[in-house]
Amino acid sequence: MKTVKVDEWFHEYLKTEKKEGETMGEALVRLTGAPGPDPELVAGVISEEKGDAMLERIESADTSSVKGVRREMEDDS
Repeated sequence: MKTVKVDEWFHEYLKTEKKEGETMGEALVRLTGAPGPDPELVAGVISEEKGDAMLERIESADTSSVKGVRREMEDDS
């Protein structure tokens, strides 16, 4: 585990965007759209269909402000 220093304003932002029961690290991963675990490490744990369904539910439940910003950035390419 590593420690990451962030400005106070960003820490406050993370706290407002963090979901109940979510760690700050989990919130950072979700908000930044960081890649998931190595597929080789999780291969065979669940079916591809179940994984796709889970991903759809996660994406539809994402109501963070980052989602809109990410969409705007994609439109500007």
